[in-house]
Amino acid sequence: MKLLILISLVFISFSSFSQKARVQEENFSFSVSANANSFSVEIPYAKKSFIESRLKKLLKGWGKHKESKGEHSSLMVEMKDMGKMPFNVYARLTEGNNEIISIHFGFDLGGAFLSKREHPEKYKIMEPKIIDFASGLIKDWISEELKNEEKILNQLEKDQKDLEKRKEHLEKEIEDFQKKITQNEKEIKENIDLQGKKKEAIQLQDKKVKKVDQKLKDLN
Repeated sequence: MKLLILISLVFISFSSFSQKARVQEENFSFSVSANANSFSVEIPYAKKSFIESRLKKLLKGWGKHKESKGEHSSLMVEMKDMGKMPFNVYARLTEGNNEIISIHFGFDLGGAFLSKREHPEKYKIMEPKIIDFASGLIKDWISEELKNEEKILNQLEKDQKDLEKRKEHLEKEIEDFQKKITQNEKEIKENIDLQGKKKEAIQLQDKKVKKVDQKLKDLN
């Protein structure tokens, strides 16, 4: 039941992100150009290190990847849908006040950075690529997070079962001890009764011994 609730929360979180994920166009400074046109997308939930590793993988798949002073680039990228001319991609991660990581992409087409207004057809090609990347990234992060939470849940459930077994064992020991106590109390009572009878027998026998001893003395 707990696991189903956890899975539902993860699904709702990801569905909510998918519906709200959007690319924003804004000026951003890259190493090759200040105030260049860029496209940013927010990546909620995930850690910066995870996002960066996935970004590297993306850019390596596009072209020759380089990294310098927090900036990632993919040089001489060739995509059939983007035309015959290769282009360069630059990307940086930034963290907002709400601790959500954003990725800023800059596409240097050669003399101009990609913009929705000046390159509408190419923008239509790159926008879904960015959204798909962001959606896939956050989905993988949440899936990994779910696995970790499942491990914790499984361990907690195992601990609970161990505690229950320990409780049953202790209760069984108490039950056995109580039976043993009852048995010992019964034997103690019987022992006291037997001691009383033995004392009477000892006193009687002592009298007999003295009587016989006296007979022996009288013969002398």
